[in-house]
Amino acid sequence: MTTLKTSSFSSLPWDLVEDILARVPATSLKRLRSTCKQWNFLFNDQIFTKMYFDKAEKQFLVLILRLYTVCSMSLDLRGLHDNIDPSIEVKGKLSLIDPHCSSRKTFVSKVFHCNGLLLCTTMTGLVVWNPCTDQTRWIKTEVPHNRNDKYALGYGNYKSCYNYKIMKFLDLESFDLEIYEVNSNSWRVLGTVTPDFTIPLDAEGVSLRGNSYWIASHKREEIEEEEEEENEYFINDFLISFDFTTERFGSRVSLPFKCESSWDTISLSCVREERLSLFFQDDGTLKMEIWMTNNITETKTTTMSWSPFLKIDLYTYGHRFGNEVSFLVDEENKVIVCCDEEEDDINDTVYIIGENEYWRKEDVVQRSYRPRMFSYVPSLVQI
Repeated sequence: MTTLKTSSFSSLPWDLVEDILARVPATSLKRLRSTCKQWNFLFNDQIFTKMYFDKAEKQFLVLILRLYTVCSMSLDLRGLHDNIDPSIEVKGKLSLIDPHCSSRKTFVSKVFHCNGLLLCTTMTGLVVWNPCTDQTRWIKTEVPHNRNDKYALGYGNYKSCYNYKIMKFLDLESFDLEIYEVNSNSWRVLGTVTPDFTIPLDAEGVSLRGNSYWIASHKREEIEEEEEEENEYFINDFLISFDFTTERFGSRVSLPFKCESSWDTISLSCVREERLSLFFQDDGTLKMEIWMTNNITETKTTTMSWSPFLKIDLYTYGHRFGNEVSFLVDEENKVIVCCDEEEDDINDTVYIIGENEYWRKEDVVQRSYRPRMFSYVPSLVQI
């Protein structure tokens, strides 16, 4: 019966096949892999997987990194404006086995998401992991792993396929910029870089359209003496990007607000793999702002324009978020969902904040160190 269905399906025009497949979520489509060799061959084809990811309707899931483990998370906000309580629950752990660890358990300290792939920094090194297909690629580094190393996952955008790469650097006065190519399974050094910016140690990068973005700051010596005397902790923040096609850092991108103090909270997120979003909270007033990019022009000088999504005064609640806060934007319900660590709390806490002073606090699970919540899009990308 399966053979007949496959035969009938394969006789259809290819553009119609593409159109049909583009309507099927990756989590459902992957089940076809085992039905016949033809499907398995198709899903291993890089041209097809690029086409599918570009055309298919995205299925957005929520994952959370806590207690060195990646877990799935259920988040239902559909009845929010009808006075129906939201449903928030941390579900099961995603299975990732470390062949280099005697206990076989993988301790994930950092995670970077790009096109359905997770780049996980573990206690023994690096792994690129596709939770949808259960594929992994354990990566050897040329020098011993340093806990302060920064990694980002992205891709060179070529016409027929994506060339996935890992960028590695250590934020010092100068550093060797290294690139790992998934296709060739090898590292290469691009050269020594002396940047005019610094990326905070706890800053989490995000991926958008294959490029990586971080919140960054001017090097201290760039700040004029006069300004430094007036405000010892003055920091002028901006975004910095890395282009995986040209393999270069991009120009600075101005933020839509001015950060007056190093105690102000700034965090970066990605909205439905289409736009960047910024979380800002003034340390003095506790006023919070969420901004989103309107468009991104992919040129040598990355151009972004910003629009405010949400502004709310949190002084009433007396709550200050830390820079380790992670957040998701729900455009439909006009709210953001934040995950933050609180020293005096026994649980990891999720906050739902929206217009008209909407504020809800939910304790979801036993407290962990710096939990990080992020949006995940399942894909069929092969590694």
